[in-house]
Order: sequence, then C-alpha cells, then structure tokens
Amino acid sequence: MGKTYWHSGDNFYQFNEQTGMFYQVPQPTVQAHKDRLSNAHMYQRSQTVPATNLTPDQIEGCRNAAADKSNEVPNRGSNVYIQEYNKCVTDLQQ
Repeated sequence: MGKTYWHSGDNFYQFNEQTGMFYQVPQPTVQAHKDRLSNAHMYQRSQTVPATNLTPDQIEGCRNAAADKSNEVPNRGSNVYIQEYNKCVTDLQQ
C-alpha cells in the first residue's frame, strides 16, 4: 500500500507525511500478512516526521507527552496517543 496506518479498536488512522499527523480513515483493504508488515514498517517510518518544521527534539517531546497521557488510560491508549500527538504537533506549529 505504501501508506502508514495505525489500527486501534475498530478505527484506522493514516499518517500524513505532509502534515506529520494521523487522520482517521476507513479501513484499508489489504491481506493479513501485509498488515503485519505494514505495522512493522509504520513504527520505523514514524521515527521521522517530514514537513512539520519542528525539530527532532520537539517531535520527541510530542511523542513522550502523548505516550504519558495514553498510559493513563490503557483501555483507550492508542486513541489518546494519536489525539495528543496531533494536538501537540498542531500547537507547536502555530
């Protein structure tokens, strides 16, 4: 597929390299073995965020803050992580 997705519960999120943020999308149609490869690839690709005009330290700060908040609510941690990460990136871009 060539795109980076995050799956949480029944929701799918696509990483947009232009904005450096995740957006909710309909479920992609792929084969199961490609899903596993895509998820492994997603982690590697998410380590750099192009086109955000933010420093690597700022991106790392957003990731850490989002992880801290998502750990507080384990039952919805993935959703919280994406929401908090996107909010942090948006706030820093303003």
